[in-house]
Amino acid sequence: MTMANTLGSGRAIAALASLALLSGCGKPDTPPAAPAAKATDLITYAKGAPELDSIQTLVASSSPLPISDDMNARLGVDESETSRVGAPIAGRVTRLLADIGQAVRAGQPLAYLDAPDIGQARADLLKARADNDRKAREMDRSRLLYSGGAIARRDLEGAQADAAASSAELERARLRLGNLGAGSGDSLALTSTVSGYVVDRQINPGQQITAGQGPLFTVTDPKKLWLTVDVPETSVSRARVGEMIEFDVPAFPDRRFQGRITQIGLAVDPGTRRVQVRAEVSNPDLALKPEMYARARLVTDDGRRAIKVPNAALFEQGMQTYLFRVEAPGRFRRVPVKVGERGDSVSYVLEGIKDGDRIVGEGALLLNAQLAGD
Repeated sequence: MTMANTLGSGRAIAALASLALLSGCGKPDTPPAAPAAKATDLITYAKGAPELDSIQTLVASSSPLPISDDMNARLGVDESETSRVGAPIAGRVTRLLADIGQAVRAGQPLAYLDAPDIGQARADLLKARADNDRKAREMDRSRLLYSGGAIARRDLEGAQADAAASSAELERARLRLGNLGAGSGDSLALTSTVSGYVVDRQINPGQQITAGQGPLFTVTDPKKLWLTVDVPETSVSRARVGEMIEFDVPAFPDRRFQGRITQIGLAVDPGTRRVQVRAEVSNPDLALKPEMYARARLVTDDGRRAIKVPNAALFEQGMQTYLFRVEAPGRFRRVPVKVGERGDSVSYVLEGIKDGDRIVGEGALLLNAQLAGD
């Protein structure tokens, strides 16, 4: 075989091997996703891009600029609209008529106790009534005898004193039985002094109750709450009765609530160097619950306003603070902003965006990383 023939055969074999290799390679199932289109401060995603699922957008809104940092606060029941029901005497629970969440009226029985002291109170009343009748008849007889000269004035005055004492004892026995809220027989009705909802119950059927034990029921109006705020002594001069206070709770991070200051403490806690400030809060949808923790800030509408944004929307780059503004669906622009006040969960932007702009909340850091090419 000549040298030329050998080289030609080698080329043919190489060509066949290459063809076999190409025929064994399958095409990819799906084409690779198109990368996001990026400019210096602009990033755009195609409709339906998976990255959009991790981006939360919201509408920026203006509000009065707070005059204090975030402060610890706690929600509680409105004590002026709350009744904590206890047992004035010992007894055993025979009937349970109210449960947690139930609406009740003032004076409505919540439970009945079988209380032997009720029987004793009834017996005391009957005895006092009988004694009062007897002493009243003796006084009438003494008055008649005195008018006829049969007894001395001293005897008449003694009968009058006995009648007055028996009348007082009758009134005491009547009030005692009435204060116990007695039902029929030896049963004692436990009642609330206010109308509202049962928010706590510490009583069960058949349970033995001791005198003074309580609270067995807590009844309140949960649509009215108190917010107790621990205000640093350095900031208490800014608090004013009648001014608004703004707060948020961990259960609803996207909601902002308000209350109105009704009382400012008169002393500083020596351990914490804080003053307790109380505000009344309206809770029409019952979203807020007593004993929830909150973060509050003093707010006064003195004309200074700013755009309130969640801290998740802000990020630092060098010495500048940025956020992303939504220009169109899937189109986000990084804009520099000036922050006035920073809180634990929200901050207040003075410049860079305006009221009504749509901005990115959660996902802002992801956008910035992709914009930088990470």
